[in-house]
Amino acid sequence: MKQLKISAVLCFVFLSLWSSFGQADTQFRIIIDASGSMQSNDPDHITSEALRLIADLSPENTASLGVWLFGEQARVLFPETVLNGASKAQLASHVNQYVRQDLKTDLESILKLLLAAPDTPDLAPGYRRDWILVTDGMVDISRDQQVNDASRQRIWGQITQQLEAKGIHLHTISLTGYTDKALLDHLSYRTNATHTDLAVPDDLLDTFEQIYSQAAPAAELPLTEAGFKVDPSINEMTIEVLHEVGQLPKLVQPNGEVLPLLSRPGLYVADAPHYTLFTVTNPAIGQWRLENADIQRSHVRIVSSWLANATKIPEWVFTKQGIDSSVALFQHEKALTDASILANTKVTQRLFRVAGGQQEPLLTWDMTRTGDVFKSHINGLEKPGIYQLISTVHSDFADRSVRQYIRVQPAVSFYVNNEGANLVTFFASATNAVLDTAKSSMTLKLLYGDGTQQIETMPFIDEGYWEKIVPLGADSFAKASATLNGVTLSGNKVQYTTPVWSIERQGSRDVSIQLGDLTPSQVREEFDASVASNQQVAALQVSPSVEVVNDGNQQTEPEPTSQVPPAAQTNVVAQVTKEVQAVTQASWFIYALIALVALVLIILVFIFSRPAKEKGRH
Repeated sequence: MKQLKISAVLCFVFLSLWSSFGQADTQFRIIIDASGSMQSNDPDHITSEALRLIADLSPENTASLGVWLFGEQARVLFPETVLNGASKAQLASHVNQYVRQDLKTDLESILKLLLAAPDTPDLAPGYRRDWILVTDGMVDISRDQQVNDASRQRIWGQITQQLEAKGIHLHTISLTGYTDKALLDHLSYRTNATHTDLAVPDDLLDTFEQIYSQAAPAAELPLTEAGFKVDPSINEMTIEVLHEVGQLPKLVQPNGEVLPLLSRPGLYVADAPHYTLFTVTNPAIGQWRLENADIQRSHVRIVSSWLANATKIPEWVFTKQGIDSSVALFQHEKALTDASILANTKVTQRLFRVAGGQQEPLLTWDMTRTGDVFKSHINGLEKPGIYQLISTVHSDFADRSVRQYIRVQPAVSFYVNNEGANLVTFFASATNAVLDTAKSSMTLKLLYGDGTQQIETMPFIDEGYWEKIVPLGADSFAKASATLNGVTLSGNKVQYTTPVWSIERQGSRDVSIQLGDLTPSQVREEFDASVASNQQVAALQVSPSVEVVNDGNQQTEPEPTSQVPPAAQTNVVAQVTKEVQAVTQASWFIYALIALVALVLIILVFIFSRPAKEKGRH
């Protein structure tokens, strides 16, 4: 009996050591507004489906997920745990019909709670943190607006700084036009995440899928109306289809047979009213077809020994900031250098503007091969918004696809206010902490109605913004803009000119201010329509639209373009090979350590069992 106990303890220790090596490398925390208005803005509980989608997309033991509700008070809906078969089933039962009837929206409390909440111990060192906030309201904790404003200010300042310090990516999602977009934008900008305004709740699924793809990128197969091609190097594939209720997809194998929507050996099916996932192990080689599905809302993720890897591009960039992209091929974790294979390989990139579940194609171009690497360079994206960059590899051996997302934002926000009488205040602030404000400057330009110009340097205020107050004479009209000559913390130069504001003063009356390059009559018309807002000009909001800039010229038609980036760019083969080798070395170290532990356990079992045997002989 003693030997049995000893053996059991040693086996338990061994299994514990083994399980500790399967740690998750991504943390998802979902924060859901539980106010009563969410019942009308998300009547079908699409939010519940969206967070289940993230769970179903995550391979077992690769991510942790927890769900919290907030309103009058913060509370846990699903405790954070590592995702596996059992926890995914528990999640589905917890989130289907939670109560949404809170009368307040206390965003500050939930963020404080999560910042203080300990992480699950099963997360690997250096794990990535992605939090997702879904709301349809504003900070609303009191009938006293000053109390609400004070809470909002603490979120804007202290809490945002704490999120940044912990490396948390806080993705924010607005379900209505009533939300505090300026605050949500600020939270996402400062934490290198995305803010998305949704017109309909159905777009929640696409937005969550996009966030998951940013947090946990995977190798993919190109998917067209004709289907996709499976090659011998693919060990597993997951086909993800987002769809309308009742519109079930069909997955047709190369032999013409349709895979059933039921799990069985070699096939796992996860489904919900608005999505279906097929995970196939050792899929048949050949051409597969996906029928009754929206190709734009479908993806094929794979596990394979033959990969196309791209250098990581920034999750967000400033407008007109250059973007370098490189793609290299890998086989069995080694860079592919065979000139005969590379000579017959073509890599094409496509750029889309993304809005919810819709993708607007903008540009298509071929990447330029330089040695073992395919490269391209975009001089800059002209307009703010969210973009998708897809790199597609076509070769004689295999086809692959790499999907990346870019958030484009202005380097600064520019405000204009009238504080009373004839004084006009011009205010500019950095939209992201990456800008080195101490080395950056803002220049204000005023173009008056009589053709004269006034150029002023905007002083930098210690609180962290630029400000200039200019008196406007009676019967004056001016158009104002500001130009940033900036430097990022990494030393890169950034130049950005803000949109134009139009300013008019009739006689000795108060000043009228409107965003846009307007005429005096247009300023008066729009100003009169907004008098009820007490002349407070809201933060700059620009509808996403795109112009890709190459060689200083605006390209507005989808014509193929390509440029070779500067030679100083880090080589993608060296960069990605280093990452792959690091993983491989870590794996060998783990296997060696496990073998060593197993050997020690065997020796210990032998030592403890030997005295008992000897005692039995006497």
